[in-house]
Amino acid sequence: MIYMKKNILKAFGLLAFTAGMAVGCTDDFDSMNKNPMGITEGDPGYIMSYIQEVGTRIDAWPYQVGDNLHTNLYAQYFANSVAHFNSDSYTYNNAWVNDGFWIPYYAGVLKHLRKVEEMVIKSPEYDNIYQTMRIFAASCTAQITDMFGDVPYSEAGTGNSAAKFDSQQSIYASLFKELTDAVNALNAHKDDNAYVDFKKNQDLVYDGDFEKWIKLANSLRLRLAMRLSFVDPATSKREAEAALAAPGGVFANNADNAGVFISGAGSCGWPLFQISGWGEFCMSKTMEDILKKLSTVADPRMTLWFGHTETSTVDEPVYAGIPNGLPASELGQYPDRSYVWGAMTMPNWNTEHNKEGNFKVLIRQRIMNYAEVCLLKAEAALRNYAGAGNAEQNYLAGIQASFDAERSTVDKDLYSTEEDEAYKTTGSVAWSSASDFEGHLKQIITQKWLAVYPNGVEAWSEFRRTGYPVLNPVKQSLEPKIKAENGEFIKKLRYVDDELRENPNATSSALNQGKGDGLHVRVWWDTGRYK
Repeated sequence: MIYMKKNILKAFGLLAFTAGMAVGCTDDFDSMNKNPMGITEGDPGYIMSYIQEVGTRIDAWPYQVGDNLHTNLYAQYFANSVAHFNSDSYTYNNAWVNDGFWIPYYAGVLKHLRKVEEMVIKSPEYDNIYQTMRIFAASCTAQITDMFGDVPYSEAGTGNSAAKFDSQQSIYASLFKELTDAVNALNAHKDDNAYVDFKKNQDLVYDGDFEKWIKLANSLRLRLAMRLSFVDPATSKREAEAALAAPGGVFANNADNAGVFISGAGSCGWPLFQISGWGEFCMSKTMEDILKKLSTVADPRMTLWFGHTETSTVDEPVYAGIPNGLPASELGQYPDRSYVWGAMTMPNWNTEHNKEGNFKVLIRQRIMNYAEVCLLKAEAALRNYAGAGNAEQNYLAGIQASFDAERSTVDKDLYSTEEDEAYKTTGSVAWSSASDFEGHLKQIITQKWLAVYPNGVEAWSEFRRTGYPVLNPVKQSLEPKIKAENGEFIKKLRYVDDELRENPNATSSALNQGKGDGLHVRVWWDTGRYK
């Protein structure tokens, strides 16, 4: 069954949405009685925790109907394992897309950012706080345009139901400027006592550490620059090199990792694990293949992320995934399934087959991590971008950084590091096993796919940009314009019904490079490196 917590999203349209509702998972007592949209003066820091939570979809309902039933399946981290869901087969459910992605961004993040822009004009002492909001909102804007293509942006978030649709190319240009300007502003007065700092529990990512916000902005700029490497290599090179040389730098270690804090109070916990107990999704066959077959040893992250199948034993463990897009009639052919019950979330499952009842796991909702930055630098070095360093060294550092980060919340008795080097230096993981640009790019992006797990939005975007990792064709497509039998994959999400009905710009045939809208339409930076 779907987690029925839609009351949160119904409240998005109300200007009287309270900060108390927004911080239900954060123990943020300071802001309980603050109304983020009901104030035009005062401390905008009280809005930050709200937009961080809705922007990363830490509530179980938007996470399930957004990430879990769409992008996590499109990236093939997971597969649908029950007959009553078929989004794995490229169906479109407007209510899910609306609640999971469109409303959290437009009625949550962007509307509140626009309001804070107005507030800071009157109260410039809050400018440092505003700059961090610009950085966070930029990451959310990138996700929206990467999923939908051309979208309302420059005129959106102000109550204009007929906002123009900006081209994805122009949105990317705006995001580079947003991130650059935010870094410049923070560097200019981050230590100036004339500017207000965050109060406790207002910033759920870095607790008011502006130096780390600068690193996140530069790292996001690098991420977006690499997204353009095939469609606009000149801009990609210029922006990537600028990000690598920017004051404050990019992420330097796992201490810089960005994720939204979840306290586990009340009914809240890491949403991926919180919804896992219903058994409606499991490891995909693609995930199984990549974890087991890339190297001569199994990926050390497998036991951290996934549990043995329920029918296997502790002495003879089995890890198994199922194909994506299975017709309901074929689900019974795959009784063995691994769920997200590895050492990170259910520490007693793989050792005792003890399914603990506590689903309130305190894992941050990921925004970006050091492992991804290493792999971005590896590709930048592969392309001879200045300041990127050595491709092989960055590649290996990214793999190790991912190992270390995934183990950071796990008891040391539940994992082993003995096969780390064998994993990195043998099989198709070994850098020497690929001798040309395309081979090394495949290695880098496959490891990035693993390093950003379970960020399905980013993983799906990188697959569409590069064609890597090599995904298994879905078993069936219920979208007539996507031919699963020809190995074709979904290209983007279509616009939600409310937008199509109320905004005359949403139905223009000029959108998305004149291709219009649809699940089969490629976004601007998608140059067709996959079917």
